[in-house]
This record gives sequence, C-alpha cells and structure tokens, in this order.
Amino acid sequence: MLKVVIIGPGNIAHTYMQALADSKKVNITAVLGRRIETAKPFAEKYGINFYTDSDAMYSAEKPDAVLICTPTFTHEEMVNKAIENNVHIMCEKPFVLDEAKAQQLFDKAGANNVRIMVMQVVRFWPQYVHIKKLIDSGKLGEIKNVYLNRLSAHPDWCTWHKDVQKSGGGLYDLHIHDIDWLHYVFGRVDSVYATGSQTESGCWNNVSTILNFSSGISAVAEGFMDITGDWDFSTNVRINGSSAAIEYLNKKVYNSKVDKININNLVIYHKNTTAEYLTEDGYNPYKMQTEYFADCVAENRQLKIVPEKDIVYVLKILKAIEKSLRTNLVQFVDE
Repeated sequence: MLKVVIIGPGNIAHTYMQALADSKKVNITAVLGRRIETAKPFAEKYGINFYTDSDAMYSAEKPDAVLICTPTFTHEEMVNKAIENNVHIMCEKPFVLDEAKAQQLFDKAGANNVRIMVMQVVRFWPQYVHIKKLIDSGKLGEIKNVYLNRLSAHPDWCTWHKDVQKSGGGLYDLHIHDIDWLHYVFGRVDSVYATGSQTESGCWNNVSTILNFSSGISAVAEGFMDITGDWDFSTNVRINGSSAAIEYLNKKVYNSKVDKININNLVIYHKNTTAEYLTEDGYNPYKMQTEYFADCVAENRQLKIVPEKDIVYVLKILKAIEKSLRTNLVQFVDE
C-alpha cells in the first residue's frame, strides 16, 4: 500500500478520507495542518496521526507520498518541501497559477525522481469517462457542437478565494475543470475568445469561453462561481454529433413541494432510435484517481491520464483566456 500523508485538513481532505476508507492500495496515516485546532480534530475523526510541523511529519511518518489539499497559493511551498524529502506528490488543482512555475516544479521533481500528479478529478469522473469513450469510439459521429458548464455559488467556507493573487478566481479554481477535460478529449487549442465579469478584487468569476481546437472542433464552456441565491453546484455537458447527441446533467432542482431533488442523468439521443439512459458503475472518482497514482508509482508507469505536459498546457490556455477577457479579443494559445 502507498503510505500517504494528507496536507491540509479542509473540506476536500474529508472527501479523500471518506473515499479511501476501504482502499486496499492507499493508506493515509497522518494529516499535516498549520493549526492544532483544525489538524487534531481531523486526525481524531479518522484515527490517524497529526502534525503541525512539516519537518516532524516527514521525519516521523516517512511517507511514500503526500496529498496536498491546501489553498492554491501554498502549493509551491508544499511541493518544494516534498521534493526535498524525496516524497511523491498528489496535489489538488490548480497546481499553480503560472505555466512557467509549473514546469519549473515538474523539472525539479523529475531531477529528484519524484512523481507529481495534479488531481484533475473530472478525467476520472464516471460520466465524463463514458462520454470520452463514446467520442473516441466514433459512436457520436462527426462532432458538430460541444457545450459544457460548471456553476456554483461562491465558497462561504474561506476568504482566500476572493484574492485573485491567491486563488486565480473562478477562472483558475472552477473553469479549469472543463477547460482541462476539453483539452483531454479534443487535443490542442488554436484560439480562444472569452467574455465575463470581474470582481473588484480582480477575480474572473463568471466566464464564457469559445475554444477552437486544431482538429476543427469548437466548444463553448461556461464557469460561474458566484451564482446568486440558493443554487447548488451543478454541471452540464451537451454534445451533438451526426450519429447521436449526448447530455449529462447533474443538478439539484425544486419540485412542486419545494423540496430539492437531484437530477443526475447521462442520456444518449440516437439518430434513428429512442433515447438511451446510460448507467455507470458508481465508483468514487476521488478513490479512482488516488489509486491510479498508487498503481503508477508501484509499477513505475507514466501518468498517462494526467501527464505533466497537460497541466502546463492547460495553464497556458487559461492565460490566453484571461488575456481575451481583458482585451475582448481572440487570443492564439501557442503564440
């Protein structure tokens, strides 16, 4: 089993602890936090060790890997510390906010035989995996139209998201998911055009982006991170092909009794037959991606699902989107 220490006892760390509770490949032995009042209760809840000093943690635990779940602006520090201790790294997205810095960290890790995987969980999400398989198989035919959205109220459990220097705003914290998946599925991007609104602090929290891929396919992706009112997190994928169309909608809505009900459908609309509701295995994608990393480390395999070059390239796409937002002009990604 891969011996792992979680760094940062926040919301996403709880998600990983619950996902990996019965894992036969990953053993989380401790949590590292800056404050005892958050690290200790987390450790007690899951029956693991806790530390507030990183040197003490690395010395005592001697982990195979760390899972970095801290705020974005701390990632560089945490990654460097793990590399110095020759410990493999899983890091929540966004890795960092600059492509050059990302490449520098990957190069440093490679020179020390340390593996890094950025946790782009949508690449492992059951419905998104299924959609990619349908596209790759050609069952949708010629792709005519692609639309994705990811919509959320603004996080109310922290304040650092409002600081663009610390989080990158909704563009880097939320929109990144769909931009990353689109690159994963359709390849390199020639150009982007984006429009949106910016907060007083400089965050682009409402973004609509048109992406033109080198393959000739175009896509529209929207990421809104400050939806007004009682809006639950939701996602949508709609793809229209010459042989079939597909839609995945994950959303909570009110019914006639004013109770929230969850819609979580993946439907394929065949050209000449009735619509088909597709069912998934129901696996936990957070468990899946973490165990995938454990397998790659154990078997000395390359991280083909989330390669380093994709992480760097997606940051380059986001930089082009940001420039388009500021200039109201089309931007070419590889210029």
